[in-house]
Amino acid sequence: MNKVKLSIVSLMLLSLASCQEAEWNDYYQEQGANKTLMELIDSNPQTSQFAAALRQGGLDKLLSSSQTFTVFAPDNDAMSGYVPDGDDESKFFYNHICRYIYSYGDVEQLDPVNQPLRIKMLNGKYQNLDIATGRLTFGNMANVVETESATNGALNIINARVPFYNNIYEEIKKKDRTDSISNYLQAMDEYTFLPQKSTVIGTNDMGETVYDSVFQFRNKWMESYGDIHLEDSVYSMIVPSNEAWTKQYDKVKPYFRAFGEGSTSISGIQVKGTFNIGDATCDSLCDAHTRETITHDLVFRHTQDVDNPVGDSLVSSSGNVFHEPKQLFEGSVERGVSNGRFFLADELKFSPEESWHKEIRVEAENSQNYAQQYCSSTYASSVLNYPQFAGQISENSFLIANPSALSFQKNTLRFQIPNTLASKYNIYIVTVPASAVDTTLIKRPESLRGTKLQFYLTYVHENGTLSRDAVIATPVDFNGTQTPTPIDTKKPAFITDAVNVDRLLVARNFKFPYANFISSASGADNLETVVAAFLQVECNVTSAADLKEYEKVMRIDCIILEPVEDE
Repeated sequence: MNKVKLSIVSLMLLSLASCQEAEWNDYYQEQGANKTLMELIDSNPQTSQFAAALRQGGLDKLLSSSQTFTVFAPDNDAMSGYVPDGDDESKFFYNHICRYIYSYGDVEQLDPVNQPLRIKMLNGKYQNLDIATGRLTFGNMANVVETESATNGALNIINARVPFYNNIYEEIKKKDRTDSISNYLQAMDEYTFLPQKSTVIGTNDMGETVYDSVFQFRNKWMESYGDIHLEDSVYSMIVPSNEAWTKQYDKVKPYFRAFGEGSTSISGIQVKGTFNIGDATCDSLCDAHTRETITHDLVFRHTQDVDNPVGDSLVSSSGNVFHEPKQLFEGSVERGVSNGRFFLADELKFSPEESWHKEIRVEAENSQNYAQQYCSSTYASSVLNYPQFAGQISENSFLIANPSALSFQKNTLRFQIPNTLASKYNIYIVTVPASAVDTTLIKRPESLRGTKLQFYLTYVHENGTLSRDAVIATPVDFNGTQTPTPIDTKKPAFITDAVNVDRLLVARNFKFPYANFISSASGADNLETVVAAFLQVECNVTSAADLKEYEKVMRIDCIILEPVEDE
């Protein structure tokens, strides 16, 4: 529910502090100070047409009252061509009248860097009051050509009618080439009747109570990405046209190919399961995540100077960072709105790697991320006290998995990998040497040993079964297929670096057949989705020869899935 907030600016203006009174006396003419606003407008020959329109609209009584207003009155030239359209009170009159008194000094004093002061008009819209050009400008376009004080406020005569603008959401809902995004957002509008805040005005013919109703509005998408319906919030938004929506839908949809409901079972370290494929649930999930992905980077906070962006990047309200911000807005057409900037685009230019097909990083030390087998202990360790590794290790922590007492058992970890898409990844594991735990070993590098690892991938296969692939005992290239090819036959095993933090490539170009996307900021996914992608890591040191050459302790920083896009 929108809440009316009395701004600090308004409170200051209500108090009429002595410094502002001095500014007022310097800036405003005194000859009209004994007249009401309506009397000033009536008596000034420059505003005769505006005066006639006010009387015709019934606003003369309001401006003759004891309430305090600032009126921005278009002069006769600006009123040329004005035709009442039946909704003038909100779209025209109230668009030029605000409560309290605003002057040049208010803008100058409250914002010394000459940024616009946003003032709330009687129609609930906000207009900019600006002095950037050295003179007072209203609504980004109308210059104040004359000012006078009245007994109930201030009159500013301006040289243009300021247009009424919808806010961003209202402009989208006009469906002027925005039907697709409008239908998507409006489907999430919720209105809750608040009887305790509503006024009873009688009963109907059925004897039921009739209210002057008050409703609470919410929209899950806006709660996540930006309140584009609020007049006192300022955003810049790239709005896809229907054409852009269709193009982007076709581009994004393949990444979210979904499986449906199913069941899983765990036997030891292995996870198995069966999921429905190709049913209505799969289509619904794919559609929901596709549409949310189209929209999750459209909103940027504040008004953005798209021609001269500050810095070399721009952050959307979802938190994604774009390194060529100017390119995002190229080719779009701006429409005037009351709460920021609205750019209608016939093409969305977000790159997959920056917007939706992003790196997945699983922190190994987080106990929620892994299961273990044949480990005598597992625990997290920090490198903050070891400056030689600080900054090299993700979040400055890593996992230590100690082996069991039985040398023939392979101490094993199974990491869950959430939010995989139906796309390609290069898969890495980052390992940590023993000197990150015992710094004395740095002086005895000959005593440091690496370990030997092997890996298994578990995921939902093309037929809907959740199962484990064959062991990956050497780095492999899937080459766009599910059949791996060894990358380096000269180094057939995964041997971790005994001295340094080591980033090992496990698999190149691995493609998941289905998305296992479990995150949905606006609740697009109503199905309880389980993590169905795993990387199993085994210490492959069991023979007497290996035990002499390698250690069995695994120290793992993180698992990284690096997105790969086809050329």
